[in-house]
Amino acid sequence: MQEQAITQLREISNPMKKACFNPLALVLAILLTHGCATQPLENTTSVEASDQTEKLEAETPKDANPTIEEIQIDYPVRPFSTESLYDLLVAELAGIRNDLPLSLDKYLIQARQTRDPGVVSRASRIAAYLENREALLEMSLLWSEVEPQSLDAHSMASLSLSRAGRYIDALPHAEFCLLREHNEPLMTLIISANRASSAQRETLLQQYPRLKTLHPNNEALLLTEAILLRQQSRLADAIEIVDQLLETTLIKEPAIMLKAQLLHQMGNKEAASNFLEQSLVNAPGNRRLRLQYARFLAEDDLQGAHQQLTRLVEEYPNDPELIYTLALASRGIGLRVEALKLFAQLIQFPSTAASAHFELGTMAEQEKNIESVLFHYRQVLSGPKFLPAAVRLSKFMVNHGQMKDARLYLQKLRLDNPQQAAPLYQIESELLAEQQLLDDAYHLLSEAILLEPNNIQLLYMRSMLSEQKNDYVRSEADLRAILVQDSDNAMALNALGYTLTVHTDRYEEAHELILRALELNPGDPATIDSLGWVFYQLGKYDKAIHHLRQAMEKMPDPEVAAHLGEVLWVTGQREEATSVWRTILEKDPENDAVRQTMKRLKAE
Repeated sequence: MQEQAITQLREISNPMKKACFNPLALVLAILLTHGCATQPLENTTSVEASDQTEKLEAETPKDANPTIEEIQIDYPVRPFSTESLYDLLVAELAGIRNDLPLSLDKYLIQARQTRDPGVVSRASRIAAYLENREALLEMSLLWSEVEPQSLDAHSMASLSLSRAGRYIDALPHAEFCLLREHNEPLMTLIISANRASSAQRETLLQQYPRLKTLHPNNEALLLTEAILLRQQSRLADAIEIVDQLLETTLIKEPAIMLKAQLLHQMGNKEAASNFLEQSLVNAPGNRRLRLQYARFLAEDDLQGAHQQLTRLVEEYPNDPELIYTLALASRGIGLRVEALKLFAQLIQFPSTAASAHFELGTMAEQEKNIESVLFHYRQVLSGPKFLPAAVRLSKFMVNHGQMKDARLYLQKLRLDNPQQAAPLYQIESELLAEQQLLDDAYHLLSEAILLEPNNIQLLYMRSMLSEQKNDYVRSEADLRAILVQDSDNAMALNALGYTLTVHTDRYEEAHELILRALELNPGDPATIDSLGWVFYQLGKYDKAIHHLRQAMEKMPDPEVAAHLGEVLWVTGQREEATSVWRTILEKDPENDAVRQTMKRLKAE
């Protein structure tokens, strides 16, 4: 368990490296990146790219029944034409009736016609509230044009352009705000530039000498320059800028966080941890620095990370995310009783109750406590753990001879959660297929597809079931139905190409499909294996061996080994073929794919 936890925690050494994290890593990453995108420098506590760059400062939290009054702003009274006045009255009444899309439509018309600053401003704010990006970009630019001295207008224009990927165009608006000591637009622009091209970021960097000359004491410029340099992988240059900032700034946390991350990214993990440890001497109560320190320690010293997390929880006893992280760490180092208590404590917090029940369910599974397993997994009724809990509980039931109960459980979940019906159908059909109840699984998927005829996952899964049932015509039909909707679906292209290779003699057609799949998903080992296998069927043995070796190197899978071994055997390279098969059989002596290939070739 300790080794598993350490492995999990290593995944968070670079939060920008992977798209998915394990539970503890994810929590740590969320806690460390919270709020970095749109806060001013004085309050900025992290310099990681964040999904929060997608939120504009002009947006306000949505209540269940928003009204136009929530985004009210006064504008100067002026005479309007009868037509304009009529549209504006309709817009106001639509807002009062909570029909904000209609209100926005009318305001957009009048903003374009009248170019009145008040009307344009109001249109911009409604567009921001509705998250209508196209309208927001148009209106914020128009607003900055018709009211050139408005800080709000330029701030919104900068943020909108940044979000649209127009980073260079956003800079003059951010600079306007910078002149007025408003740093958020520049900070958001630079963090958003993580998605920019290298050339775009280089263009932004070229503006910094001028900006720093005009604003010599602006600390946001140093911090954002360092972030840009990091995005350009110029890590040593970034550290040099951060060191300059540390010499002058009174608010040191953002610079400390960035330097620690830079050191870590350069591979100097010990220096990164030591730097944070020294920084905590001067700021022992700094929550984010200590959390970052715990995160670094977790890679090689889970016990040390546990100590830091324990201290944080003692200081913030009502923070459920911290408690959840500590619970995972406690379980990781074998403190089972402590982990159970912490997870039980988390049930009282709405934000972590479902996750806590899920973790308690997994621990109950390990203890083979059937009642606890059933109880805790059934409590996971929403959130990211909802489907994993459904999978684990239904499989647990099946493994204990309760297939009927498992199916009833999943059917009830579908009734209670119609928005999750498709994946729940998939879970049930997988259970049936695992029990070799292929006809039942097929009919269940067909029922689901009647409800969602264009669901690609359901069609793909039914196609695979048809293949298992040796019904290759229906398998091909479902794959082609996917391609009608999405002609660039690499998964379906490869599956169809492989199906034609294995079950028909339409090798040229299969070859074209697989090439297209590989073009869309280059480097995918499964597709490379398919390409090698179709080359074999076409008699192009050298190309077949080349691609199958590539696939085996990337994915030492039994099926790939069976393919490579067969081509090698057929071409007279029997010693190497036997060696390839042996690599699989040493781990799985009865592997069907390899054993059947060897038996067919009389290689046993």
